[in-house]
Amino acid sequence: MYNYVTEEQISRYKSLFQSILDRLREKLKREHGIESRIVLVGSGASNMVTRNGRGGFDLDYNLVLSSIPPEYAVSPQTLKTLVREELDTLVPGEFSHGKDSTSAITCLLHSPDKSMVIFKVDVALVLAGKNGYSRLVRDRNTKRYIWNLIRKSGDLQPRLNAIKAAGRLDKLADIYRQKKNMYLSRQDNDHPSFVVYIEAINELYRKL
Repeated sequence: MYNYVTEEQISRYKSLFQSILDRLREKLKREHGIESRIVLVGSGASNMVTRNGRGGFDLDYNLVLSSIPPEYAVSPQTLKTLVREELDTLVPGEFSHGKDSTSAITCLLHSPDKSMVIFKVDVALVLAGKNGYSRLVRDRNTKRYIWNLIRKSGDLQPRLNAIKAAGRLDKLADIYRQKKNMYLSRQDNDHPSFVVYIEAINELYRKL
């Protein structure tokens, strides 16, 4: 069953990876001419991080790219490899090397006996363009790296602001946890945390 992780438990990892990703951003600009910014996204940005029982928990970041040199623009795979390798030079040794996941770079921290993952961080590459934001993904069928335009999430931030203004963040937390546990009971693996988070925001906003 999913329950919330306390801010005290996650603050160490938030601080650690904000520092790491800030240094990554500076290194990408200084050595490779890549302009970017770091954004903590999803439930982690609203202090609604969950974990299943005594399992691990995760944080999700977007590396939002505003300018990339032509050699990386024409080869998204080369770009992701570069970012992953530069990130590996900054992440502490107790973490795994960055894994090239379908839509992110994933770093894992295992328990001392290696029996379980106690913390995971996903860093997605997002390109800011004229038509909106696109996420770099690896197509499961063709194995090609492509920029996938992010579908608008229903004016998410204004809706979240309205929920905050109404003093209903506690109710949002309840709905989010209930939905996480509902999908867990159904063994539904097609609803990642960020999708469930959007569902919870939209559901509560309609009731304001």
